Amino acid sequence: MNTAGRGGQPGILDGIRVLDFTAVIAGPYATRLMADLGAEVLKVEPPEGELLRHGPPFRGGVSALFSQLNSGKRCIALDLKKPAARDVILRLLPRTDVVVENFSPGVMARLGLDYATLRTHKPDLVMCSISGYGQTGPAADRPAFAPIVQAWGGYENVTLGYQPGLIKPLNMGLPVADTTAALQAHGAIMAALFHHARTGEGQFIDIAMHDALLATMHKDFQQMLNPDGRERLYGPLATRDGFVLVILLSQRHFEALADAMAQPALKKDPRFSRTAERMYWYADLINLVGDWTAVQTTAEVVACLEAVGVPVSPYRDLRAALSDPQLRHRGMITEVVDAAGPLPVPNTPMQFSATEAAVKPWVAALGQHTEEILHSLGYSEEGIAGLRSEAAIR
Repeated sequence: MNTAGRGGQPGILDGIRVLDFTAVIAGPYATRLMADLGAEVLKVEPPEGELLRHGPPFRGGVSALFSQLNSGKRCIALDLKKPAARDVILRLLPRTDVVVENFSPGVMARLGLDYATLRTHKPDLVMCSISGYGQTGPAADRPAFAPIVQAWGGYENVTLGYQPGLIKPLNMGLPVADTTAALQAHGAIMAALFHHARTGEGQFIDIAMHDALLATMHKDFQQMLNPDGRERLYGPLATRDGFVLVILLSQRHFEALADAMAQPALKKDPRFSRTAERMYWYADLINLVGDWTAVQTTAEVVACLEAVGVPVSPYRDLRAALSDPQLRHRGMITEVVDAAGPLPVPNTPMQFSATEAAVKPWVAALGQHTEEILHSLGYSEEGIAGLRSEAAIR
């Protein structure tokens, strides 16, 4: 199990300081990616902890999901509704480069911590707000969790359209809206920091899960506007003992498959002989391939097609990733340590030749760094005791 960095080089974001007001998935994943690149991320949590600290799955009373999304961040616990806690944030601002938050629109303004206010204390601040539908507009105040956004934004019905015979939308699987918004936010923050490095200027970034989700539906968007009555479905083909996925797009792959199936006449079939026609008649071709796979085992199909370079895969479960030699070669299975002990997690997928990118192997307890940070800001023991008596800190 890889528990260290990937080479000991400096991180691209070494020296960048981030104030993280985020919770659940979209915001925490964006800021964890920054921590993976070397940023010093300070997570600001309420005294009871953010929502995901209480979210399953648990081990030893600790949320494994929280630990995966928040490794490598320091933590300060503040009740931001208390004026004294707000003062702590304002003292932190001069040493902060980036603020990230994913409260509902308007919450940061009510707390007196919106961009217009913060930039008066730090004019070159980069701030990113992640929300369901954006900071302004007629839908800005709609409740916005990933399942809601995916249903509202058309994503789930697009997915349903790829499931012949089904009429009921599927249960939400992966939180695509959350993860896509996190990646868009991370990229936007990197661009804003690049702009800052060139100009010295900060700016505000508004990321909406709804927007980010729409931007992922490339072909589906155009297919909706320009329907042609035919659709390519990339799905399972039955074998004697399971299922395989076969992709046939290039001419080379198609011809290799025809030979592997001992059906060379397919190469002269006018439906399939050229790429444009093959794209249009893709379903017919895949049905023929399915007739061939149905009389063989999964292992036989995979071995045959891999030998001739045709893209093919069995359907594996996620547990197989823990022993996948390719992932281990790339250091993608690593380990962090939280209050419950060692925890296997996926590493960051970013790898660079001259700088390090890796999940930091520790997870802060709630409020673990509160006193340390307050001392660094000049608070005395009496001052810290006063904050605690006001319930402004944990």
